Amino acid sequence: MAVRIPGRTGWSAIPALVALLGVALVATTVASPAQAESKPAAPAAALPPTLEVQIHSRLQNLLNPVLSVAADTQVRTLVRNAAARQFDGDTNALWSTVIREAEESRIVNPNASNWLALKNAVAQFQSINGYAYDPQVYIPNLDEVIIPTSSVTLAVAPADEAATSATGYRVDQYGNVEILATPINEAYVETNEVWVLSVNERITLGGPPVHLREVPEEKEADGKEAERFDQNVPAAGAVEAPQAQPMAVCSPTGLRNNQGEEYLQRWRVPDKNSFGGLFEGKREMRLLVVTSTGIQVKNYLFPKVKRKHIDSWQNSNVFITTWDRAVWGEVLGYQWYELDGGDTVSSTISIPVQGGGSISTTVTSQERDDDGGSAAVLFSESTYREYDTGRVRFNLCSQGGDGGTGTDNFACGAIASASSTYSGYAPGRVTDCNRDTRLGGAYSWANALGTWPPGNPEWVQADFGVNRTIRRVVVYTSEGYPIRDFDVQVWNGVTYVTVASVTGNTQLAVTVNFSARTTRIVRILGRSGPNHQQTYVRVNELEAYAV
Repeated sequence: MAVRIPGRTGWSAIPALVALLGVALVATTVASPAQAESKPAAPAAALPPTLEVQIHSRLQNLLNPVLSVAADTQVRTLVRNAAARQFDGDTNALWSTVIREAEESRIVNPNASNWLALKNAVAQFQSINGYAYDPQVYIPNLDEVIIPTSSVTLAVAPADEAATSATGYRVDQYGNVEILATPINEAYVETNEVWVLSVNERITLGGPPVHLREVPEEKEADGKEAERFDQNVPAAGAVEAPQAQPMAVCSPTGLRNNQGEEYLQRWRVPDKNSFGGLFEGKREMRLLVVTSTGIQVKNYLFPKVKRKHIDSWQNSNVFITTWDRAVWGEVLGYQWYELDGGDTVSSTISIPVQGGGSISTTVTSQERDDDGGSAAVLFSESTYREYDTGRVRFNLCSQGGDGGTGTDNFACGAIASASSTYSGYAPGRVTDCNRDTRLGGAYSWANALGTWPPGNPEWVQADFGVNRTIRRVVVYTSEGYPIRDFDVQVWNGVTYVTVASVTGNTQLAVTVNFSARTTRIVRILGRSGPNHQQTYVRVNELEAYAV
């Protein structure tokens, strides 16, 4: 059902409607009659309108021109196609883009009064408190096969981002302006096309705009997004965008080792209304990680996530830093934001630390960004702990490192290779984190047919990818055919050095201790198989530990 404006028809009705609604909305900052509440009259010396009210007022001024030009089928098609491109990861289109493409394709008369009115209304966003905003049309759920209609239903993003509904407007076949009796809310946009007038949440943070794509919702567990950096700290204000990386292999103990790699494993926003309603579009989350001395070690933008999915766990696998306690100390501060764009501002944040004290630093954000809360993470805390900022919850993960508990197996998941391999066997068996000692290619590596270990030793090795300090290896071999004689060797950057030797072994699990060695590669040099089959050496699993 719709309500017509009495006494007026055609486009002449729209200016009156806009004027009426503009005054009401600026006064109340509420978009829907259902949400309206009485407010006292403004005092004589009223403060200037807030930024959100100023933006909303100018968006309201776009209603008339947009409804007018959207009556043209070709313009509607152009707008939908532009929004479907998702240039910044959301189903929106900048009005500047629509204007340019429409004029380039000559589907409009650039001198028509309604077209000039649109351009003039768009130009009004070039300076709001000295900052240029980009007005846009946002079409919720356009990427979920919402069926377009011959007439456009229009809504204006409310000044109050917590609003859950807004008034809908459209023009009927006779040119009458209609106010929809049904409010525009989340249920409505699930099944109906709605054009929402808003401003683009352009992410600049003092640099060029950053546009993020949306994380695939149907494959969250497989679509891990992360970016891995070395110990170098990003320059002030530098923002990292996501790149795909393999999932981190977390320490099963939940304990950290010094110089271990710290990862943000997953995060979510339990209350999907925390950062505004559906009119805000997809959520753009930012994470800032700060050391106890205020150094920013991570400044990360996550892929866009739809509001209706943000209360589910988002598997991220984001590399944070190599936590060297001598450099970063015993605590890291995690500060979250939800990005809404606007002018660049600086502010001081203070993150309380459990047990006393706080972490303070100056950060750069944008004027309209929402504070997502903060949490301090202690080195001594279990990585199984779930942190809660009050608005965002997250889990961490640690892998590798030196010393500490010594329970991290550096060879688990390492890159394996061998001098030769028997058909059906594989070097990868020795680093697959499986201690199964059964005989056969499904469980172990063995040297190839025709080689001769007693006279020409055969080897299998694990490459950690980075240097690790190790003091102990455990070699698992095959039932009935245990490796008898072998050397443990490490790479010193030039050649392989023997750090321990074993002879006459008959056990299926052999622990070998030696003085600390820092290396990237550990090798098992097989000299002989068992007495009844000396020409084959078998290794089912290789483990390497710090202590």
